Amino acid sequence: GVLVLLLLILLMVTVTKGIDFKLSLIAANSHSLSSSFLCLGFQTQGATTGQVVILPRLVPGWVSFQSSCYRLSTTAAAWSEAEERCREQGAHLVVLNNVEELDYISKVVHIKYHYWIGLVEREHEGQWSWVDGTDFNSTQTFWDDGQPDNWDWSENGEDCAQIHASERRKRKMWNDADCHLPNKYVCKTRA
Repeated sequence: GVLVLLLLILLMVTVTKGIDFKLSLIAANSHSLSSSFLCLGFQTQGATTGQVVILPRLVPGWVSFQSSCYRLSTTAAAWSEAEERCREQGAHLVVLNNVEELDYISKVVHIKYHYWIGLVEREHEGQWSWVDGTDFNSTQTFWDDGQPDNWDWSENGEDCAQIHASERRKRKMWNDADCHLPNKYVCKTRA
């Protein structure tokens, strides 16, 4: 009798712990799942009666973080072409507003490639501006050591910013580069 009672208690504890474990997995995954739905697009579907139905769909290739959606390019382009490709998708080259965002991007970009960001010297040397109009002087900066250096190895100078490829660091830093060089890029839009 006592042995049966102990076995029943052990069975109940095991089942309860298993349910608690499954519930914690569901809770952990719900944040990831809900953040994926922040990067929704919409498609229209016409019916033969002339009605238009708007259906939500997940936009392939976009990921979300801190209420923004990001897309990493799979191809390389010059800075202005990269910005144009982002605009065609309703976005801009990424504007990095804080260290958490830079750390997130550092985790998702490939360590072997440089990535264009939305930072450029448009008019005067040393006057950097963000493509979305965010005040550059109000944001944190993450220049790599000795950057920007405007190293003039080409006639164009270095007027566009990129996330520096680095296998040695957890956090990627910024570098100024020739805007005509082909690099991969990161697009960003609000979720």
